[in-house]
Amino acid sequence: MKKKHIIEIVIGIVLLIVAVKGVLIYHDYQSEKKRLAQAPYFTKDKLNESEMIILAAEYHVEVTPSWRESLKKDDWPDYSYYTIEATKDTEVVVTVMNYWMFDDRIEMDQAGWEKAEEYGITTDNRLTVEWVMKNPRKAAEIMDSMANNGDIFRYLKKRIYPVYEEITGINPGE
Repeated sequence: MKKKHIIEIVIGIVLLIVAVKGVLIYHDYQSEKKRLAQAPYFTKDKLNESEMIILAAEYHVEVTPSWRESLKKDDWPDYSYYTIEATKDTEVVVTVMNYWMFDDRIEMDQAGWEKAEEYGITTDNRLTVEWVMKNPRKAAEIMDSMANNGDIFRYLKKRIYPVYEEITGINPGE
């Protein structure tokens, strides 16, 4: 009888351990599922993916680590260790944006200059590379408000360099 009672206790303990382990595994699974369902964010500013695409593709900032590398799943969704740095092409883009928003003022870019004015960027207080780097989310919003969501700025050599050269007399491609 005593032996049977000990066996029942051992079996009960084993079942309890298995049940607790199952609950812990399920909890970990749910936590992982929740973590992976979140949208990723980048840099100390916690920029979303579309903001990062605008900054990299249209403002031509340098992203470190490379934006073209696949994201490390272990870090998901926190990629706040990513950094962005202005390039000479960022300066070219900002110069052309200022020209189109405040000097050339075509109706297609009206939403762009209106968005810029919301943030204090005006004819007398032009957009600067420093401002873009300090306010990347707002800069992305301004770019996204430009004609065709600023898509033309992706084509530096074909579309933007000629305008920059026209404005400044400097060919940035040389």
